[in-house]
Amino acid sequence: MTRDFELVLFGATGFTGRLVADYLAMSPEQPRWAIAGRSRAKLEALGLDVPIVVADALDPASLAEVARRTRVVCTTVGPYAKYGSDLVAACTEAGTHYCDLAGEVQWMRRMIDAHHERARETGARIVHTCGFDSIPSDLGTWALQQEMRAAFGVPARAVTALFAMKGWPSGGTIASGAQTAIEASDDRSVRRLLANPYALDPDPYASRPPAHEATTIGWDRRLRMFTSPFLMAQINTRVVRRSHALAGFPWGEDFTYRELAGSPGSPKGLAQAVAMTAGLGAMAFALKRPRLRAQLLARAPKPGEGPSAEQRASGHWSVRFVGENGAQRLVYAVADDHGDPGYASTAKMLGESALCLARDPLTSAGGVITPSVAMGGALLDRLRGAGLTFEVAG
Repeated sequence: MTRDFELVLFGATGFTGRLVADYLAMSPEQPRWAIAGRSRAKLEALGLDVPIVVADALDPASLAEVARRTRVVCTTVGPYAKYGSDLVAACTEAGTHYCDLAGEVQWMRRMIDAHHERARETGARIVHTCGFDSIPSDLGTWALQQEMRAAFGVPARAVTALFAMKGWPSGGTIASGAQTAIEASDDRSVRRLLANPYALDPDPYASRPPAHEATTIGWDRRLRMFTSPFLMAQINTRVVRRSHALAGFPWGEDFTYRELAGSPGSPKGLAQAVAMTAGLGAMAFALKRPRLRAQLLARAPKPGEGPSAEQRASGHWSVRFVGENGAQRLVYAVADDHGDPGYASTAKMLGESALCLARDPLTSAGGVITPSVAMGGALLDRLRGAGLTFEVAG
Protein backbone atom coordinates (compact mmCIF):
# COMPACT_ATOMS: atom_id res chain seq x y z
CA MET A 1 0.00 0.00 0.00
CA THR A 2 1.26 3.47 -0.93
CA ARG A 3 0.12 5.76 1.88
CA ASP A 4 1.31 8.99 3.50
CA PHE A 5 2.27 7.15 6.68
CA GLU A 6 3.31 3.71 7.78
CA LEU A 7 1.32 4.10 10.97
CA VAL A 8 -0.85 6.61 12.79
CA LEU A 9 -1.15 6.57 16.57
CA PHE A 10 -4.68 7.60 17.50
CA GLY A 11 -5.16 8.90 21.04
CA ALA A 12 -1.57 9.99 21.63
CA THR A 13 -2.56 12.49 24.36
CA GLY A 14 -4.11 9.88 26.66
CA PHE A 15 -2.15 8.22 29.46
CA THR A 16 -1.27 5.04 27.59
CA GLY A 17 -1.17 6.85 24.25
CA ARG A 18 1.65 9.10 25.50
CA LEU A 19 3.68 6.07 26.56
CA VAL A 20 3.21 4.44 23.15
CA ALA A 21 4.12 7.71 21.43
CA ASP A 22 7.34 7.91 23.45
CA TYR A 23 8.14 4.31 22.57
CA LEU A 24 7.64 4.88 18.84
CA ALA A 25 9.62 8.14 18.95
CA MET A 26 12.61 6.21 20.30
CA SER A 27 12.34 3.38 17.78
CA PRO A 28 15.60 2.87 15.86
CA GLU A 29 13.47 1.93 12.85
CA GLN A 30 12.35 5.56 12.47
CA PRO A 31 9.01 4.79 10.84
CA ARG A 32 6.99 7.31 8.87
CA TRP A 33 4.31 7.95 11.46
CA ALA A 34 1.88 10.55 12.71
CA ILE A 35 -0.17 11.22 15.80
CA ALA A 36 -3.91 11.79 15.68
CA GLY A 37 -6.62 13.06 18.00
CA ARG A 38 -9.36 15.63 18.23
CA SER A 39 -7.28 18.47 19.76
CA ARG A 40 -4.43 19.87 17.68
CA ALA A 41 -3.28 21.96 20.65
CA LYS A 42 -2.93 18.93 22.93
CA LEU A 43 -1.14 16.98 20.22
CA GLU A 44 1.28 19.87 19.62
CA ALA A 45 1.94 20.06 23.36
CA LEU A 46 3.47 16.58 23.24
CA GLY A 47 6.47 18.13 21.48
CA LEU A 48 6.94 15.30 18.99
CA ASP A 49 8.53 16.05 15.64
CA VAL A 50 5.91 14.13 13.64
CA PRO A 51 2.89 15.15 11.56
CA ILE A 52 -0.41 15.79 13.31
CA VAL A 53 -3.77 14.59 12.02
CA VAL A 54 -6.95 15.97 13.58
CA ALA A 55 -9.74 13.39 13.84
CA ASP A 56 -12.59 12.63 16.23
CA ALA A 57 -13.49 9.11 17.35
CA LEU A 58 -17.17 9.95 16.85
CA ASP A 59 -16.74 11.53 13.38
CA PRO A 60 -16.75 8.74 10.76
CA ALA A 61 -15.66 11.05 7.93
CA SER A 62 -12.49 12.15 9.74
CA LEU A 63 -11.71 8.54 10.66
CA ALA A 64 -12.12 7.42 7.06
CA GLU A 65 -9.57 10.05 6.04
CA VAL A 66 -7.10 8.80 8.66
CA ALA A 67 -7.55 5.20 7.52
CA ARG A 68 -6.98 6.11 3.87
CA ARG A 69 -3.67 7.85 4.65
CA THR A 70 -1.87 5.09 6.56
CA ARG A 71 -0.95 1.42 6.44
CA VAL A 72 -1.74 0.91 10.13
CA VAL A 73 -3.86 2.63 12.75
CA CYS A 74 -2.77 2.00 16.33
CA THR A 75 -5.35 3.25 18.84
CA THR A 76 -5.49 3.68 22.60
CA VAL A 77 -8.83 5.50 22.65
CA GLY A 78 -11.19 3.64 24.96
CA PRO A 79 -13.52 2.47 26.23
CA TYR A 80 -13.62 0.93 22.79
CA ALA A 81 -17.30 0.08 23.05
CA LYS A 82 -17.92 3.85 23.20
CA TYR A 83 -15.16 5.21 20.95
CA GLY A 84 -13.80 2.41 18.79
CA SER A 85 -16.48 1.10 16.44
CA ASP A 86 -16.31 3.74 13.71
CA LEU A 87 -12.52 3.49 13.54
CA VAL A 88 -12.65 -0.29 13.06
CA ALA A 89 -15.23 0.21 10.31
CA ALA A 90 -13.06 2.83 8.58
CA CYS A 91 -9.96 0.63 8.66
CA THR A 92 -11.90 -2.36 7.40
CA GLU A 93 -13.21 -0.45 4.39
CA ALA A 94 -9.82 1.14 3.59
CA GLY A 95 -7.91 -2.14 3.82
CA THR A 96 -5.86 -0.59 6.64
CA HIS A 97 -4.36 -2.72 9.37
CA TYR A 98 -5.44 -1.90 12.92
CA CYS A 99 -4.30 -2.70 16.48
CA ASP A 100 -5.64 -1.71 19.88
CA LEU A 101 -5.67 -2.54 23.58
CA ALA A 102 -9.30 -3.62 23.81
CA GLY A 103 -10.31 -5.94 26.60
CA GLU A 104 -14.07 -5.57 26.13
CA VAL A 105 -15.23 -9.02 25.04
CA GLN A 106 -18.76 -7.94 24.16
CA TRP A 107 -17.45 -5.20 21.87
CA MET A 108 -14.91 -7.47 20.19
CA ARG A 109 -17.73 -9.92 19.47
CA ARG A 110 -19.65 -7.12 17.77
CA MET A 111 -16.62 -6.19 15.67
CA ILE A 112 -16.16 -9.83 14.61
CA ASP A 113 -19.78 -10.13 13.56
CA ALA A 114 -19.81 -6.77 11.78
CA HIS A 115 -16.42 -6.73 10.06
CA HIS A 116 -14.59 -10.07 9.90
CA GLU A 117 -15.79 -11.12 6.46
CA ARG A 118 -15.40 -7.66 4.94
CA ALA A 119 -11.88 -7.32 6.39
CA ARG A 120 -10.97 -10.63 4.76
CA GLU A 121 -12.07 -9.13 1.45
CA THR A 122 -10.13 -5.86 1.85
CA GLY A 123 -7.07 -7.50 3.46
CA ALA A 124 -7.30 -5.40 6.64
CA ARG A 125 -5.86 -7.16 9.67
CA ILE A 126 -8.00 -5.99 12.60
CA VAL A 127 -6.10 -7.05 15.72
CA HIS A 128 -7.52 -6.40 19.16
CA THR A 129 -5.83 -7.10 22.53
CA CYS A 130 -2.27 -6.07 21.62
CA GLY A 131 -1.18 -5.28 25.18
CA PHE A 132 -0.79 -7.17 28.44
CA ASP A 133 -4.19 -8.49 27.60
CA SER A 134 -3.68 -10.58 25.63
CA ILE A 135 -0.25 -10.89 23.97
CA PRO A 136 1.49 -12.83 26.77
CA SER A 137 -1.36 -15.35 26.82
CA ASP A 138 -1.91 -15.60 23.09
CA LEU A 139 1.65 -15.45 21.80
CA GLY A 140 2.95 -17.38 24.80
CA THR A 141 0.60 -20.29 24.10
CA TRP A 142 1.50 -20.21 20.41
CA ALA A 143 5.23 -20.23 21.22
CA LEU A 144 4.79 -23.04 23.74
CA GLN A 145 3.11 -25.14 21.07
CA GLN A 146 6.02 -24.61 18.68
CA GLU A 147 8.37 -25.88 21.41
CA MET A 148 6.10 -28.85 22.20
CA ARG A 149 6.15 -29.95 18.57
CA ALA A 150 9.93 -29.49 18.38
CA ALA A 151 10.52 -31.48 21.56
CA PHE A 152 7.91 -34.23 21.28
CA GLY A 153 6.41 -34.08 17.79
CA VAL A 154 2.95 -33.36 19.21
CA PRO A 155 1.16 -30.24 20.51
CA ALA A 156 -0.03 -29.79 24.07
CA ARG A 157 -3.66 -30.84 24.42
CA ALA A 158 -4.00 -28.88 27.67
CA VAL A 159 -2.26 -25.63 28.65
CA THR A 160 -2.40 -23.93 32.05
CA ALA A 161 -1.00 -20.39 32.41
CA LEU A 162 0.09 -19.20 35.86
CA PHE A 163 0.51 -15.41 36.19
CA ALA A 164 2.49 -13.40 38.72
CA MET A 165 2.61 -9.63 38.51
CA LYS A 166 3.11 -6.28 40.21
CA GLY A 167 1.38 -3.31 38.64
CA TRP A 168 -1.20 -0.55 38.99
CA PRO A 169 -4.36 0.34 37.06
CA SER A 170 -4.98 3.51 35.06
CA GLY A 171 -8.18 5.44 34.70
CA GLY A 172 -8.63 4.22 31.14
CA THR A 173 -8.46 0.56 32.14
CA ILE A 174 -10.96 1.12 34.94
CA ALA A 175 -13.30 2.97 32.56
CA SER A 176 -13.23 0.05 30.11
CA GLY A 177 -14.04 -2.41 32.89
CA ALA A 178 -16.89 -0.21 34.07
CA GLN A 179 -18.26 0.04 30.52
CA THR A 180 -18.41 -3.75 30.29
CA ALA A 181 -20.12 -3.96 33.69
CA ILE A 182 -22.70 -1.36 32.67
CA GLU A 183 -23.50 -3.19 29.43
CA ALA A 184 -23.77 -6.49 31.29
CA SER A 185 -26.12 -4.96 33.86
CA ASP A 186 -28.37 -3.53 31.17
CA ASP A 187 -28.39 -6.39 28.64
CA ARG A 188 -29.04 -10.06 29.36
CA SER A 189 -27.48 -11.10 26.06
CA VAL A 190 -24.20 -9.42 27.08
CA ARG A 191 -24.23 -11.32 30.38
CA ARG A 192 -24.78 -14.55 28.50
CA LEU A 193 -21.93 -13.79 26.10
CA LEU A 194 -19.49 -12.88 28.87
CA ALA A 195 -20.25 -16.16 30.61
CA ASN A 196 -19.45 -18.14 27.45
CA PRO A 197 -15.82 -19.38 27.50
CA TYR A 198 -15.89 -19.53 23.68
CA ALA A 199 -17.42 -16.05 23.25
CA LEU A 200 -14.90 -14.98 20.58
CA ASP A 201 -14.84 -18.21 18.55
CA PRO A 202 -16.11 -17.99 14.97
CA ASP A 203 -19.17 -19.90 16.21
CA PRO A 204 -19.40 -19.12 19.92
CA TYR A 205 -22.12 -21.71 20.51
CA ALA A 206 -20.59 -24.68 18.70
CA SER A 207 -19.99 -27.85 20.69
CA ARG A 208 -16.61 -27.46 22.41
CA PRO A 209 -14.78 -29.06 25.38
CA PRO A 210 -15.83 -27.86 28.86
CA ALA A 211 -13.73 -24.93 30.06
CA HIS A 212 -12.96 -25.03 33.76
CA GLU A 213 -12.48 -21.47 34.95
CA ALA A 214 -11.07 -20.90 38.42
CA THR A 215 -13.27 -19.34 41.09
CA THR A 216 -11.46 -20.53 44.25
CA ILE A 217 -7.98 -21.02 45.72
CA GLY A 218 -6.07 -24.12 44.60
CA TRP A 219 -2.67 -25.81 44.75
CA ASP A 220 -0.42 -26.76 41.82
CA ARG A 221 1.56 -29.74 43.10
CA ARG A 222 3.93 -29.76 40.11
CA LEU A 223 5.09 -26.17 40.47
CA ARG A 224 4.36 -26.10 44.22
CA MET A 225 2.37 -22.89 43.97
CA PHE A 226 -0.94 -21.67 45.32
CA THR A 227 -3.39 -20.62 42.62
CA SER A 228 -6.32 -18.22 42.55
CA PRO A 229 -8.57 -16.62 39.91
CA PHE A 230 -6.71 -14.29 37.55
CA LEU A 231 -8.12 -10.83 36.81
CA MET A 232 -7.64 -10.97 33.03
CA ALA A 233 -8.56 -14.63 32.46
CA GLN A 234 -12.05 -13.90 31.12
CA ILE A 235 -10.45 -11.91 28.29
CA ASN A 236 -7.24 -13.82 27.63
CA THR A 237 -8.73 -17.31 27.57
CA ARG A 238 -11.29 -16.30 24.95
CA VAL A 239 -8.55 -14.78 22.77
CA VAL A 240 -6.43 -17.95 22.93
CA ARG A 241 -9.44 -20.08 22.04
CA ARG A 242 -10.25 -17.82 19.08
CA SER A 243 -6.67 -18.15 17.85
CA HIS A 244 -6.94 -21.93 17.97
CA ALA A 245 -10.25 -21.89 16.12
CA LEU A 246 -9.06 -19.45 13.43
CA ALA A 247 -5.97 -21.60 12.86
CA GLY A 248 -8.17 -24.64 12.17
CA PHE A 249 -7.78 -26.39 15.58
CA PRO A 250 -4.14 -27.49 15.07
CA TRP A 251 -3.86 -28.54 18.73
CA GLY A 252 -6.85 -30.86 18.57
CA GLU A 253 -10.61 -30.47 18.88
CA ASP A 254 -10.26 -31.33 22.59
CA PHE A 255 -7.62 -28.66 23.36
CA THR A 256 -8.22 -26.82 26.64
CA TYR A 257 -6.69 -23.64 28.03
CA ARG A 258 -7.04 -22.00 31.42
CA GLU A 259 -5.42 -19.17 33.38
CA LEU A 260 -4.72 -18.72 37.06
CA ALA A 261 -2.82 -16.33 39.30
CA GLY A 262 0.14 -18.08 40.93
CA SER A 263 1.70 -17.29 44.30
CA PRO A 264 4.55 -18.95 46.24
CA GLY A 265 3.90 -22.17 48.14
CA SER A 266 4.39 -20.50 51.52
CA PRO A 267 2.20 -18.88 54.18
CA LYS A 268 2.80 -15.53 52.50
CA GLY A 269 1.81 -17.01 49.15
CA LEU A 270 -1.38 -18.43 50.63
CA ALA A 271 -2.22 -15.01 52.06
CA GLN A 272 -1.69 -13.50 48.59
CA ALA A 273 -4.02 -16.06 47.03
CA VAL A 274 -6.70 -15.39 49.66
CA ALA A 275 -6.39 -11.63 49.15
CA MET A 276 -6.53 -11.97 45.35
CA THR A 277 -9.63 -14.16 45.46
CA ALA A 278 -11.42 -11.95 47.97
CA GLY A 279 -10.47 -8.76 46.12
CA LEU A 280 -11.72 -10.01 42.76
CA GLY A 281 -14.94 -11.19 44.34
CA ALA A 282 -15.51 -7.83 46.00
CA MET A 283 -14.76 -5.92 42.79
CA ALA A 284 -17.11 -8.11 40.74
CA PHE A 285 -19.84 -7.59 43.36
CA ALA A 286 -19.37 -3.81 43.34
CA LEU A 287 -19.27 -3.45 39.55
CA LYS A 288 -22.62 -5.19 39.20
CA ARG A 289 -24.38 -2.70 41.47
CA PRO A 290 -24.82 0.88 40.21
CA ARG A 291 -24.41 2.63 43.58
CA LEU A 292 -21.31 0.68 44.59
CA ARG A 293 -19.90 1.01 41.06
CA ALA A 294 -20.28 4.79 41.24
CA GLN A 295 -18.50 4.89 44.60
CA LEU A 296 -15.68 2.72 43.26
CA LEU A 297 -15.23 4.91 40.19
CA ALA A 298 -15.24 8.08 42.28
CA ARG A 299 -12.19 6.81 44.19
CA ALA A 300 -10.37 5.29 41.20
CA PRO A 301 -7.93 7.05 38.83
CA LYS A 302 -9.71 9.04 36.12
CA PRO A 303 -9.13 8.60 32.35
CA GLY A 304 -5.77 10.19 31.55
CA GLU A 305 -4.36 9.26 34.97
CA GLY A 306 -2.16 6.30 35.82
CA PRO A 307 0.89 5.03 37.71
CA SER A 308 3.94 7.26 38.00
CA ALA A 309 7.20 6.64 36.14
CA GLU A 310 8.69 5.25 39.36
CA GLN A 311 5.78 2.86 39.85
CA ARG A 312 5.92 1.71 36.24
CA ALA A 313 9.66 1.07 36.51
CA SER A 314 9.21 -1.06 39.64
CA GLY A 315 6.50 -3.23 38.09
CA HIS A 316 7.05 -6.67 36.62
CA TRP A 317 5.18 -9.75 35.49
CA SER A 318 5.75 -13.34 34.48
CA VAL A 319 3.75 -16.29 33.18
CA ARG A 320 4.54 -19.99 33.37
CA PHE A 321 2.76 -22.05 30.76
CA VAL A 322 2.45 -25.75 31.52
CA GLY A 323 1.71 -27.72 28.34
CA GLU A 324 0.71 -31.38 28.56
CA ASN A 325 -0.11 -34.18 26.16
CA GLY A 326 -0.35 -37.45 28.06
CA ALA A 327 3.08 -38.13 29.56
CA GLN A 328 4.67 -35.29 27.56
CA ARG A 329 5.00 -32.08 29.58
CA LEU A 330 6.79 -28.79 28.95
CA VAL A 331 7.02 -25.57 30.97
CA TYR A 332 7.44 -22.31 29.05
CA ALA A 333 8.17 -18.90 30.58
CA VAL A 334 7.13 -15.47 29.31
CA ALA A 335 8.11 -12.39 31.31
CA ASP A 336 9.13 -8.76 31.50
CA ASP A 337 11.21 -8.14 34.61
CA HIS A 338 11.51 -4.40 34.04
CA GLY A 339 8.08 -3.01 33.44
CA ASP A 340 4.60 -2.49 34.83
CA PRO A 341 2.43 -4.98 32.92
CA GLY A 342 -0.33 -2.58 31.96
CA TYR A 343 1.81 0.35 30.84
CA ALA A 344 5.58 -0.07 30.48
CA SER A 345 5.18 -3.52 28.95
CA THR A 346 1.98 -2.67 27.14
CA ALA A 347 3.66 0.29 25.40
CA LYS A 348 6.30 -2.12 24.06
CA MET A 349 3.74 -4.69 22.99
CA LEU A 350 1.40 -2.27 21.24
CA GLY A 351 4.25 -0.31 19.66
CA GLU A 352 5.91 -3.44 18.30
CA SER A 353 2.56 -4.76 17.09
CA ALA A 354 1.99 -1.58 15.10
CA LEU A 355 5.50 -1.74 13.62
CA CYS A 356 5.08 -5.41 12.82
CA LEU A 357 1.82 -4.80 10.96
CA ALA A 358 3.35 -1.84 9.14
CA ARG A 359 6.73 -3.28 8.15
CA ASP A 360 7.03 -7.06 8.40
CA PRO A 361 6.29 -9.43 5.48
CA LEU A 362 3.30 -11.13 7.10
CA THR A 363 1.42 -13.89 5.32
CA SER A 364 -1.78 -13.93 7.40
CA ALA A 365 -5.12 -13.18 5.78
CA GLY A 366 -7.23 -10.18 6.67
CA GLY A 367 -10.05 -10.33 9.15
CA VAL A 368 -10.75 -9.63 12.80
CA ILE A 369 -7.91 -11.82 14.02
CA THR A 370 -5.68 -12.29 17.05
CA PRO A 371 -2.06 -11.27 17.66
CA SER A 372 -0.68 -14.80 17.18
CA VAL A 373 -2.74 -15.45 14.05
CA ALA A 374 -1.90 -12.06 12.54
CA MET A 375 1.80 -11.82 13.41
CA GLY A 376 3.04 -15.06 15.02
CA GLY A 377 6.81 -15.49 14.83
CA ALA A 378 7.45 -11.99 13.48
CA LEU A 379 5.98 -10.40 16.60
CA LEU A 380 7.70 -12.96 18.83
CA ASP A 381 11.07 -11.91 17.41
CA ARG A 382 10.26 -8.25 17.89
CA LEU A 383 9.22 -8.66 21.52
CA ARG A 384 12.32 -10.65 22.32
CA GLY A 385 14.32 -7.80 20.82
CA ALA A 386 12.38 -5.35 23.04
CA GLY A 387 13.47 -7.21 26.17
CA LEU A 388 10.65 -9.66 26.83
CA THR A 389 11.53 -13.25 27.70
CA PHE A 390 10.02 -16.14 25.74
CA GLU A 391 11.81 -19.40 26.57
CA VAL A 392 11.51 -22.97 27.76
CA ALA A 393 11.77 -22.97 31.55
CA GLY A 394 14.48 -25.19 33.01
